Amino acid sequence: MGLGRSDQAVDTPRNLCVSNWVRFLRWNGGASCDSNKRTSVIFWHHQLPVYSPMTLASIMLASRHALRVRPDPRPELVACLRQEYDARDVVLCSGGTEALRFALSEASQDFGRPPVVALPAYSCFDLATAAVGVGAKVWMYDMDPETLAPDLDSLERALKGGARIVVVSPLFGVPVNWAAVEACVDPFGAVVIEDAAQGHGATWRGRLLGSLGSVSVLSFGRGKGWSGCRGGALLVRGQVLPGVSSHLPGREPGLIGEGGIGVRALAQWGLGRSQIYWIPASIPWLGLGDTRYREPAPPRPATRMAASLLNYTRELAIGEASVRRARAECLLEHLRLGPQVKAVRADSEGEGGYLRLPLRLAKGLAGFRDPRQAIRLGVAAGYPASLADLPQLRARIVNSNERLPGGRELVRQLVTLPTHSRCGQVERDLLVRLIDAYEG
Repeated sequence: MGLGRSDQAVDTPRNLCVSNWVRFLRWNGGASCDSNKRTSVIFWHHQLPVYSPMTLASIMLASRHALRVRPDPRPELVACLRQEYDARDVVLCSGGTEALRFALSEASQDFGRPPVVALPAYSCFDLATAAVGVGAKVWMYDMDPETLAPDLDSLERALKGGARIVVVSPLFGVPVNWAAVEACVDPFGAVVIEDAAQGHGATWRGRLLGSLGSVSVLSFGRGKGWSGCRGGALLVRGQVLPGVSSHLPGREPGLIGEGGIGVRALAQWGLGRSQIYWIPASIPWLGLGDTRYREPAPPRPATRMAASLLNYTRELAIGEASVRRARAECLLEHLRLGPQVKAVRADSEGEGGYLRLPLRLAKGLAGFRDPRQAIRLGVAAGYPASLADLPQLRARIVNSNERLPGGRELVRQLVTLPTHSRCGQVERDLLVRLIDAYEG
């Protein structure tokens, strides 16, 4: 099965040849292919699981702001975020995790300390980092594996158990039914923090993810679609957090900090292509693609370099989001779904940003004939553990005996496919064949 191409076009290695693609690994293409044919995958080729647009020109221009040759770009970014995300207040932070920690700290002032925070059983480990950073007690709520949305019965138990701050994270740019979440939370007077770190380009009822909650958090890291290499933002609306300060405590980033973002940006620009990405991906200590718990760090102001990169790449990121959405929809049309391969069902009133395309596979990444080949095509495993199983968080969990079956099912089954503009037609055809041949 191909995406607008014949099988012959996919099976011919000549179509895959690029000057620096030098070696082929061969494999059986699976049930959708002629059993006498074989499909080729390039050994030195390693597709990026996720991509955020970055140009050399934007880096050069941003460096002038970092060196104080041009005006501070942060007020421009604040004004943009306030308008695009309909926010009353915007606080720029050094990272998305730091922004979430700041949000938890500010929200907890209304409910006393230590706060009881409801966290999803399946999400980025940075949520645990933020909760540990504010000394919170944690009530874990379960997830619906079919939608990646909160299990509302489980969330209601968390609220009845005393949680008054709820973090909801739409994963991989898949929107959840926000009205259902609010209907569950509002009777308890709790604050919902919308962690839209992975929501770039996604909407619900025509509103951007990141504009739905009374408190929202954005992240601008390397793999977030719209990237300043680092950085995050806290967005506040309505009457909540009336005393929030738009300026974080701590020293302004110096030239060394600004230069560090510049080096990251050059690496992201230079290595962010499949013909080269295999080099950093093969270095274990870099941990690319790994999910690791990071110790909490105090929130600090965002750098000028990161803010300027965001200003210069904003239009590129909007265009990239449109590409991701179209490619995700095309993949879903051509994938052979069934008991072994299931798609995640987005809410009918939402439009996905598809930072990556999530699928539920019966045995996860291990069900492929050659998992290494899947990884080289940009397939990535989901989070390797439930937040409930993190040693750093375990002592803080109030409901440690709850089973949380939905979250643990996602740990076993969820994988993601690349949707970005640098994943070409041939690779998308190969991804379809790879999924068709999934053994489970």
